[in-house]
Amino acid sequence: MSSSVGGRLEAVTSERSLFGPDYLRLAALVLVAVAVHAWLLTHTALTARDSLGFARQALCFETPAAAPPNDADKGGHPKNAIDLVRTAEHPPGYPLAILAVYKGLGLVSTAPVADRALVAAQLANALAAVLLVIPIYLIGRMLFGRNIGFAAALLFQVLPVPARITSDGLTEGVYLLSTTVAVALGVRAVMVPRISGFLLCGLATGTSYLVRPEGLMIAAGPGAVALWLGLLRRWPRDQAFGRITALVVGTCLVAVPYMVLIGKFTHKPAGNELLNPFAPPRPVYSGAQAATATTTTGPLFAEWWNDEKDSGKSKTVWGVQAVFKEVSKSANYAIWPLALFAILALRRRFAAEAGPWVLVIIAACNFLLLLYLATRVGYVSERHTVLLTLLACPFAAAGLPLLATGIGQIFPRVERLGVRVTAAGLLVALVVASLPFALKPMHPNRVGHKHAGHWLAANMKPDEALIDPFCWAAWYAGRTLYRPDGYNPPESRATYIVMENKAATPHSRLPVLPLAQEQAARPGARVVYHWPENVAAKDAIVHVVKIGED
Repeated sequence: MSSSVGGRLEAVTSERSLFGPDYLRLAALVLVAVAVHAWLLTHTALTARDSLGFARQALCFETPAAAPPNDADKGGHPKNAIDLVRTAEHPPGYPLAILAVYKGLGLVSTAPVADRALVAAQLANALAAVLLVIPIYLIGRMLFGRNIGFAAALLFQVLPVPARITSDGLTEGVYLLSTTVAVALGVRAVMVPRISGFLLCGLATGTSYLVRPEGLMIAAGPGAVALWLGLLRRWPRDQAFGRITALVVGTCLVAVPYMVLIGKFTHKPAGNELLNPFAPPRPVYSGAQAATATTTTGPLFAEWWNDEKDSGKSKTVWGVQAVFKEVSKSANYAIWPLALFAILALRRRFAAEAGPWVLVIIAACNFLLLLYLATRVGYVSERHTVLLTLLACPFAAAGLPLLATGIGQIFPRVERLGVRVTAAGLLVALVVASLPFALKPMHPNRVGHKHAGHWLAANMKPDEALIDPFCWAAWYAGRTLYRPDGYNPPESRATYIVMENKAATPHSRLPVLPLAQEQAARPGARVVYHWPENVAAKDAIVHVVKIGED
């Protein structure tokens, strides 16, 4: 940068934002993040079912004409990627990230398309989760210092729910990266108030909306802080108005073109239900409703409202309990209590500094949105609570030295170790307690579906039909790569049906399961493949049943 000083041109060195100690801490965090996610990626038996939809959309971006017809297309197939974005259920951010990784994998891998697309979904999610250490560290550093930033980023990487969800084929890694960048820019904008800072925060907020529609709530943090400081005249009101305007403009520059393209706020069914509180909720196919062999009432990773079990209860009370339960699980039960302790202990700091309020306001908005989701739709998942856990990590990290000070006052021997040593010991204890659960293999109980899919790919003929209520085998068989309903010939000479012989865990959203059970019970139905292959068919977990010609 150059400026004119005293009539002559002088070079002015730009202010550095990161120094050697920052780079050392970031390098250590990246190493931990890579190790955690690499372990989970190599110990994943099967990705989450939702990953199939995201991978399918990525493949359709590569070949739009292969996508199924949509009502918005007036019966035709999408002609290009814009048509696909306009009609697809999911926003384009994460599928485009998958496509980019998928293209890269194609240069080094000869695996089948079905396998490679799901690996790409996992890698896109995990790579974004590794990069997540940078904005989390910067948020903690801006608010509390380097060591707090390091502890916050480390905690989030090793917590079981965040680590596992950001290593699966789900949107969380990319969504959290975009939203956390927006949060970091929002904190920076209110601490060093400039029009450019609010504009950048708005652009990042709009980008997060292109991954998940709820990403727009990030603007509420810096926007509310700017409004409040303007009302209190701590900022000149014209400047506060200008900063809020820059935030809104930045958000709209990215988000509005997508809204105009699709003609609404979102295509996602849950999002439209939340926006229309008077519409009847869509039916939910939970494990209890769909799988008679299952003894539990819903997925272990979520809370579902059950009309029979929960009849007579207040749905609001149930929603609060469900949200608190999922938030606690996501934060590994210790992070939020520690964060609340720090917020109470540092309450005087909130009166003098605007930065922490950005996180608090966003967390409050997220909690209220989750509560509305639970009471309106009757469902809330630990996936939905991961952003809340992330927002709690800087405060939890700031609570460690405060807790260490309190422990030292009670136990003099501990006090002699020093606050830093004690706080570091507490951090190590949290990490060690989290890792055994975080590093468990993912979805090992459902690996049989992958084997069944590979068997079907090798043995099923094009003129034969397939019914797979669990979705995975049909994907690996190549039948649902471009359309969720798969490809079945109008007149098939035989039909294959994928069934679980002994379901060990519940499944959600299986509306096709009753049809599959009915067809598998027809006379002449026979098991043609089972997994594990080295056990008797009656003891197998997954059956492939065939009806019709051999």
